[in-house]
Amino acid sequence: MDEQTKQRLRHIRDATRVNNRHKQDVQKTSVERHERSNTQIRAELIDNRTIKYTSHMRWINR
Repeated sequence: MDEQTKQRLRHIRDATRVNNRHKQDVQKTSVERHERSNTQIRAELIDNRTIKYTSHMRWINR
């Protein structure tokens, strides 16, 4: 294998690692954002004093 081919393969390998890391980071942040959103929704429903949502929505207490 000549030096140019080795360098090209090295570049492809490094780019693939970076892309995989970015993909994992995006998935992780998406899951974290979804969890924060659910927590916020629960907090707003529980803090509402005029309507007792807990009797209608059992998933709030989970």
